Amino acid sequence: MQDSGVALLAEPELELIDALQINPRATWVEVAAAIGGDPVTAARRWQRLHAAGEAWTTVALGPRQMHAMSMAFLEIDCAPGAAVEVAGALAAAGHLITVQHVAGDHDLFVIAVAASLPALADYLLADLPRLPGVTRVRTHLATRVFEASCRWRLRVLPPAAARALARRPAPPESTRHLDDVDKLLFKALLADGRAAYSELAIAVGASERTVQRRLSRLVATGDLDFRCDLARPQAGWHAAALLWLRMPDGLLEETGRALLDWPETRTCAALAGARNMLLTVGLHAVSDLHPLVVRLEERFPHVRVDDRQLVLRQSKLYGRILDRSGRSTRVVPVDPWSLGT
Repeated sequence: MQDSGVALLAEPELELIDALQINPRATWVEVAAAIGGDPVTAARRWQRLHAAGEAWTTVALGPRQMHAMSMAFLEIDCAPGAAVEVAGALAAAGHLITVQHVAGDHDLFVIAVAASLPALADYLLADLPRLPGVTRVRTHLATRVFEASCRWRLRVLPPAAARALARRPAPPESTRHLDDVDKLLFKALLADGRAAYSELAIAVGASERTVQRRLSRLVATGDLDFRCDLARPQAGWHAAALLWLRMPDGLLEETGRALLDWPETRTCAALAGARNMLLTVGLHAVSDLHPLVVRLEERFPHVRVDDRQLVLRQSKLYGRILDRSGRSTRVVPVDPWSLGT
């Protein structure tokens, strides 16, 4: 997979992306100070990366929303020859935020998010099994999401520059639930997490000051977060894998938090079943999988790797449809509120 022929991004581009992974809505003045250069050049370089689908920013559900919502990891079997068509149909759904082809005893791995467990159950029990080409679905419900790829970054900037860019959220102003305007704001930021306040004000029908105040509050309360991603093969991350782990329940919290510091960690979640943790990782090459498993078992003697699958192709990543090189081609808005409405 590392010999895919995909051209690697230059170091200045990687530094720019890393800066926006640290703080996706940092000003160009702040970004330029961190990477060394001028704001106009940084903005122009980002525009080129974004237009080519090589890097992008988007809004994400924050920790408080992730805790309130229901998330499920799905292993889907497809009829012979139907996996690509099924993946395309699933990728069009706003509540299915990630779709991957995997090598293992099933064809597809899918992440589903819904505002409530009953709404998610209706979809899993009644709608998904009827989709043409789907022959079997195995569901793993998340009980605690430690990370959903918002913290993953390239780690190419020096520590001092990274600290200068780090976000410093203000104390939460309230703990009220999302209203319709908040949801409109979320949807308006999906295509471009760096959208200007003036654009957002038009999208939600409010003043720029109101939008700025609302967005600051939503970030502070943990309702919204931001993420910056890229065509990962162009940064040397040519492979990915899913690890299904088993451990004593009393060690889930400690293990999950420790795994957040691993540079390979993308998603880490506690599950309700006997396989009670899912860890998804990025790899520079498929040959890195076995050393990572060895390191995992040495660092956490209480962990048993129950199963593992390599990702063959990523069709959708947090609302972005990807081509075979990992570039973003279009947006399918993440909409966890679409089920049950």
